[in-house]
Amino acid sequence: MNEVEWLSSDDAGAMLEYLFHQRRNSYNGAGEGLTRSLHRFYLASCRGIWPLLPQEASRKGVELSEQFLAGKATAEQLSEYNWHTEAAAFRIDYADADDDMDVARWVAEVKALPAQELRAMLHPPSAADEAEPRELLKQAAYFADYAMSYQNLRRPEPPPMSYRPFLSAEILRQYVAYPGPVGE
Repeated sequence: MNEVEWLSSDDAGAMLEYLFHQRRNSYNGAGEGLTRSLHRFYLASCRGIWPLLPQEASRKGVELSEQFLAGKATAEQLSEYNWHTEAAAFRIDYADADDDMDVARWVAEVKALPAQELRAMLHPPSAADEAEPRELLKQAAYFADYAMSYQNLRRPEPPPMSYRPFLSAEILRQYVAYPGPVGE
């Protein structure tokens, strides 16, 4: 990927793959600074899908991570709260929608979102046309957990494919500059 492609891309997933490829091959910006920038990007991406994160635990996990990056929360606080954020994803994943009225309500709320609003949240926007509301809610909750715990990953890699609809190339460019080819 060259700089023109980076600056015009609408595929944050491809951009991240290129970034991590460059990082493995001696990208000058690798290390703590890049990890923090990516952490901020993932949290900003969560803000972009806030309506798909209806559970307080998911939202509080994102907010606590933002506080951590701002130096207003500790790694211990983040670690202690993480299981709540993960449990929010499990709730959507494993609940019986016929018995869990909250899950049923959240699914109905996603179905009621104007198509244009949902398309604006997802990348590419056409992902909204194929998305099943409960699956979107589940993947968004797991993505919030991933974003919250990103700084704890032993070997950061691009996020799983299931999170790509939540990643905006425009937002990525706000947090991470073009890494340049290896050797620059």
